[in-house]
Amino acid sequence: MILTNTCSIRDSAEEKVWKNLMHIKGIKKRNPHVIYGVLGCMAERMKEKILEKSNNIVDLIIGPDAYRDIPHLINIIWNKEINSKKNYAINVQLSLEETYADIIPVRKSSDNIRAYVSIMRGCNNMCSFCIVPFTRGRERSRPYDSILSEVENLRDSVK
Repeated sequence: MILTNTCSIRDSAEEKVWKNLMHIKGIKKRNPHVIYGVLGCMAERMKEKILEKSNNIVDLIIGPDAYRDIPHLINIIWNKEINSKKNYAINVQLSLEETYADIIPVRKSSDNIRAYVSIMRGCNNMCSFCIVPFTRGRERSRPYDSILSEVENLRDSVK
């Protein structure tokens, strides 16, 4: 299985994904049982175009808020007879509640002096030049306790 996490904020990030599709095509040609998934903001924003341009290379399209559904979507691909009308599984549903509060990523700098703690995701502003509200959804904040816990864990990890 190969999963590519994508970004839609910059064109250069999207171009890398399009170029990567040709590489994945070669891998899948040599090993047709490889499952390939495109995850993240670009997957959510360009789902139809990804399916159209990929020519059956992409098996999974998973939006930024659908990560909890990955096991179910993989099961659909493994059991294609259940889903015989199409050769892919997709979930790009944006959530009004998802904040990733129970997931603590590593965001430390290499010098261990700084760390990044996300306190919210999404955006309520609809700036004409920005796609964040469309790819990440409406603004929502993490619970105070989860933020405090992450900061305490980061503090304790440098002692």
